[in-house]
Amino acid sequence: MPYGWDYAVLVLLQAATIPLVRDPGLLRRIPRHPLLGLLPLVAIGGGVIALGAIPGAVAAVTALAAFAVPPLALVAALHVRRWAIPLALLSPLLWLAVWRLPTSGWTQFAGDLVIVLAAVALGRLTGWVAPRPALAVGVLIATAVDIWQVLTVQVGPVAQALAAAAPPKGLPALQQLELHGASMGWGDVYLAALLGAIVAASLRATIVATVATALAGLALGLLFGTLDLLPATVPVAVGMLAAGGVEHRRVAAWARAATDRRKAHKMTAHKET
Repeated sequence: MPYGWDYAVLVLLQAATIPLVRDPGLLRRIPRHPLLGLLPLVAIGGGVIALGAIPGAVAAVTALAAFAVPPLALVAALHVRRWAIPLALLSPLLWLAVWRLPTSGWTQFAGDLVIVLAAVALGRLTGWVAPRPALAVGVLIATAVDIWQVLTVQVGPVAQALAAAAPPKGLPALQQLELHGASMGWGDVYLAALLGAIVAASLRATIVATVATALAGLALGLLFGTLDLLPATVPVAVGMLAAGGVEHRRVAAWARAATDRRKAHKMTAHKET
């Protein structure tokens, strides 16, 4: 596809998913297992393999998305930041618009918002059951696998099958984000929601992750002159690394300041003695 405004809108929508996610640390503490950090890999790499190898998997996933995404988007009212709660509460109206109004860029965008809200709910719940360091590793591994699957032409046929699949009972298709000629996989937005869960406790890290993801996604689009399909997980990984770099420097600065304070306190105590 050409590099156009529709692609840019999806990239910005993916980046905007990050600041929507409320800190999972505010939920009740439960035992968390590091292996659950591999959920991004299962959702993206494993999903592509399963959809390409299991007969009927695309139809099943399409039906699941049609029925599960709308209630998840409404449940997102419990998982988005306070300023975004009205958007989550309006998600049933967005879904009705997608279902009942003629297909247009606006109805496609409304459907994309419903998918983003559902991804936010799942992303925060994943951040609740999986430790942040394990999730960060899972995001990087999932990105590496996604790049490999795109370059080895495993993703293309699956993406085409998902785009062509029709949900049952005339329900709107919510298995991937679409806007005119552009499309983005469900897993790409889910990965952005996971990044939001990872950085949610720090406003600075959230801002850096959001901006870096948006810029990386817009820059990645320049490769459409060479490739027909791009791994939309890459901008999320870039955003996470950028946020990690900022947080690492801040933690190091705090450590140095704390060390200086301790030294100053010891010197003062020694002089008083």
